[in-house]
Amino acid sequence: MSTSNRDDAVFPHSNDGNGESNDSPDKSKPYKFVVRLPTEMRDRIAEAAQDHRRSMNSEIVARLERTFSGLPSEADAVLIEPPLQGHMDALLRRSYSDEEQQLLRTFRRLSLPKKRALLDLLK
Repeated sequence: MSTSNRDDAVFPHSNDGNGESNDSPDKSKPYKFVVRLPTEMRDRIAEAAQDHRRSMNSEIVARLERTFSGLPSEADAVLIEPPLQGHMDALLRRSYSDEEQQLLRTFRRLSLPKKRALLDLLK
């Protein structure tokens, strides 16, 4: 990897659409940043995004915001849910008991291998 590529990875540059580099992005506009993810992590993000009914980008942003907020881990699952998650769940599914809802929330936080192991165990 050349030095310029390494520097680009640490100090990414935006492009204004005219082929010119813009080293000081406008803070009022979303900043586009390309990230290479391991396949398993990409799959986990896609699954979490689907569970929360949002895009992968929104899932990543929500998780980053949570990470930087310093909130306790017990509050994490509720805080990363989209604003109307509870209402959407109620409309799209039958009502679950408190225990079933807790089980579902816990299941959603598991890694894919742990989800598969749990499902195998329950067969």
